[in-house]
Amino acid sequence: MGDEVDLEDLLSVLSPEEVAALVDEMAADPDDKHMPASVRTAYRCEKEPTGELNRDSLINCINEIALNTPDKEEKVKYEPGVKRGKTFTPVYNESQMAEMDKADAGQVKLDPDEEEALANASVDDIMALADILNTNPQDFVMEAYADPLQYFEPDPPNETNPKEVLEKLKSNDRDCKDVNLNNLGGISEQEFCDIFNTLRNNDNITKFSACNVDLSDFAVQTLCAALDQNSSLKSLSIENNRVSPDALADLFESAASPNNGLLEIRVASQQQEKMGQRVEERIAAAICKNPRLMKAGITLEFKEIVARVSKHMINNMDKLRVTRLKDGVAPGAGVKWTAARTLD
Repeated sequence: MGDEVDLEDLLSVLSPEEVAALVDEMAADPDDKHMPASVRTAYRCEKEPTGELNRDSLINCINEIALNTPDKEEKVKYEPGVKRGKTFTPVYNESQMAEMDKADAGQVKLDPDEEEALANASVDDIMALADILNTNPQDFVMEAYADPLQYFEPDPPNETNPKEVLEKLKSNDRDCKDVNLNNLGGISEQEFCDIFNTLRNNDNITKFSACNVDLSDFAVQTLCAALDQNSSLKSLSIENNRVSPDALADLFESAASPNNGLLEIRVASQQQEKMGQRVEERIAAAICKNPRLMKAGITLEFKEIVARVSKHMINNMDKLRVTRLKDGVAPGAGVKWTAARTLD
């Protein structure tokens, strides 16, 4: 404690000039809010005031001084496109060079002729080329140097035999619970009708998929008639076909009957995407009458219809949850929990 020096004692021995110099050294940051505004700069005006402030006269005086002050002579005259002074050349170590080489290897490079043509192209040329490629001119250069596309192995072909499926459905095979006819070509309309007719007396099938098989309206009408007598089917998917909007509305109306047990219907990506308000109102009315449906794969255009359908299906899921709780099934029952690992 005895070695400490009082700051007030140090300041008292300094002269006014030394105090002013110390304040000027402390005023290094003009944005320091802890310092008074008058001491945030090292400039000190020692001139006598000439009178009251006249803003217009001050501005005219500043402009006059600026115009009369000669410009500093440049040591090297300015020339467009010529760098004055020493040019900075970055130096990279081995790890940085390796990272740069790796980044360059992952970029798409054009041929030298294409690179030169693109570099010398004018704005009109870029816009014309972007118009040919049907893209935005501002994004054309970014798309030309985009990252390479990631390759994914195609799905294996569907090897399901429709005739074998028909025989199993006719015999009400217990092992035939999931039927997948996706992406199968050459299935006639009569074969689809025969397959759908077998659903009338089948109580084992739970899931049926027939996507991208050129399904027609007549076959869908046969399916609608079969759904009135089938209560085991829970999931139905007929996406990416050429079913008309009215046939889709008939399908949802048949699914609303109390004789079937469909929980999920997927009918998106048909040949005619826009169905119109009349058909969408039919579909929404059929879904709102269905007390079981919880998932509907369909693209609706009108927001009011989307909100109404979504609210009804959420209510259906909530009813199932309430019924499960009333039956004494606790939340999470039947789930196999993994024991926590310890450090022992």
